[in-house]
Amino acid sequence: MPRARSLSVTPSTGASRSKINPPTDGKDDFLPPSRPLGKRKRAQSQQGSPSPDSGLAEPKRKRGRPTKAEAEKRRAQSLGPPVVSRSVRAGSLGPGKAPASRKSEVLVPESHPRPCRQLFIWGNGDMGQFGLGPDTLGDIVRPRLHSWFEEATREGKLGGEGAGLEVICAGGMHSLVIDEAGKVWSWGINDNAALGRPTVEIPDPSNPGKNFEPEELETQPKTVDTLVEDNFRAVKVAGGDSVSVALGSRGDIRVWGSFRASDGLLGFDGKEGSPKTQVIPIALSTLQQYQFVDVACGTDHVLALTSTGIVWVWGNGQQSQLGRKIIERRKINGLAPERLSLRKIAFVGSGSYHSFAVDREGNVYAWGLNSMKQTGVSQKDGGSDQIIPTPTIVSTLSPSALGKDRRVVQIAGGEHHTLFLLSDGSVWGCGRCDGFELGIGEDHPAMKGVDERRAAHEERWKRKRGRQLAKVRVVKAMNSVESMEHHDQESSSDKPPPIDDFIPEPVPILFPPPLLCGSQPQTDSDAPPTWTDDAYTSPPADPIIHISAGTRHNLAVSKSGYVYAWGFSTQCALGLGKDVEFARVPTRVRSKKLDGDERGTWLVEKTAAGGQHCLMLARWKDKLN
Repeated sequence: MPRARSLSVTPSTGASRSKINPPTDGKDDFLPPSRPLGKRKRAQSQQGSPSPDSGLAEPKRKRGRPTKAEAEKRRAQSLGPPVVSRSVRAGSLGPGKAPASRKSEVLVPESHPRPCRQLFIWGNGDMGQFGLGPDTLGDIVRPRLHSWFEEATREGKLGGEGAGLEVICAGGMHSLVIDEAGKVWSWGINDNAALGRPTVEIPDPSNPGKNFEPEELETQPKTVDTLVEDNFRAVKVAGGDSVSVALGSRGDIRVWGSFRASDGLLGFDGKEGSPKTQVIPIALSTLQQYQFVDVACGTDHVLALTSTGIVWVWGNGQQSQLGRKIIERRKINGLAPERLSLRKIAFVGSGSYHSFAVDREGNVYAWGLNSMKQTGVSQKDGGSDQIIPTPTIVSTLSPSALGKDRRVVQIAGGEHHTLFLLSDGSVWGCGRCDGFELGIGEDHPAMKGVDERRAAHEERWKRKRGRQLAKVRVVKAMNSVESMEHHDQESSSDKPPPIDDFIPEPVPILFPPPLLCGSQPQTDSDAPPTWTDDAYTSPPADPIIHISAGTRHNLAVSKSGYVYAWGFSTQCALGLGKDVEFARVPTRVRSKKLDGDERGTWLVEKTAAGGQHCLMLARWKDKLN
């Protein structure tokens, strides 16, 4: 979105990390909200991020077709499913609706299995991210079946009898989903127009002369009506903090919301006289002539990929996440979409302030913020720099380096870390790890480099402290009480300050070993994963099929239908229970509802990790007699 990219409150890394207590009682706990929704302020990032502060709410706003086989082939060339972890928003040509597209359909929607996919939610919902109404805010500490969409399935609201959802996306503090009819539903915070629909000064027909409360319209799932009116059949969505994008089956895109910079609201399209927020979806005139096959979104930037393999980028480019030079005094120019020099790209991905593109040969390119080595670019290619200004190959992930015909098929980035899903079902990661963002244990070989950097940091601190103490002794000898007190304060600390740990290049992430029955995984173990020497070359026993990344937490889905979480979150985004704020290694997420009963169980298919909340799609499977 993962993001990330994120409005979630990031606490100090000095938080206690003594022992992780995995949930054992399977309860689906709910904690009451810490504050009423009507008195909200957008949460601000507090930790090591170059992101703009999230700011307060803005003032109120007024409001010849190819065959199926050919379409499947085009989709397969993109190397990834038509679902992205972070969504982008779209729009029309102005305050009204967009003209009907004359493009032929090039993207195939997700399948419609039965029983259908149902939505689960957890994390923090103070800003209405759950979509359960103004009375259900606060924390949901383990996965809970979304009662509203469960009822909507029974009533046939999502595309007919028994229909459910196709695609999910968790933005900073808002959510987007696509139902089986291709309609986009949205809910969550709408201060900067992230929902694609007005929520302020909307008349209430049941109370003449009165308007709906904005919280009532924001905290419940509603369709983005202008897309429905335009006959826009969505197949993908992506979302950042306040920007959203939808990709249609004909390859057209709609965008809405706004972008932020380090000094506040940047705007939407940068055009003179244009509002800084775009309330309803619009089509960007620069991009209307192209057909698109993929979209991805960081905190405040967007990537869109054409059917010919060209990448377009726009938004906030202060950390070079746009892959081109943006002059600070003219940063508004980044709001105009421009294409990169890359060619023959198969799919795109993004972290909060860094970006990725994978070409049809499987080569991975990265650019943007690299302060924690989250791009994965090797030192010989410039990976030691804080910023990667232009697309640079990630040599560790090239097919030739990976071997065994493996390649990257999905990328999910957080604030300062990145996950890579390979074609054999293994997951690799790089970047920040002091909050266990990479899910690697103490026995992982990559921790050797982390320990060496810690030791070097401590040694530098000891030398500096020695010099300080020497000055104190000199001051004492000179009998200068005032100076002595000053130097005593400088040297009072007896521990070195913490440093930000990171893994500079992608390494394998291990998952709990499944218990095998015959040749198929049947039920997985709660034991933590242990390092094996063949981890770099052998696929996992239970391959991972989907990944997503939030600010500092992550989710992964295995082929057998389990979901795993790891990383750091104080808003219950791990889904591991009330008192679990961190998980060092991937840990299976459980709840009473998710685990099922004697009749059957839920098999997870997809997840979406947002700034403070998480979404998940799962299907019910009856147990065999």
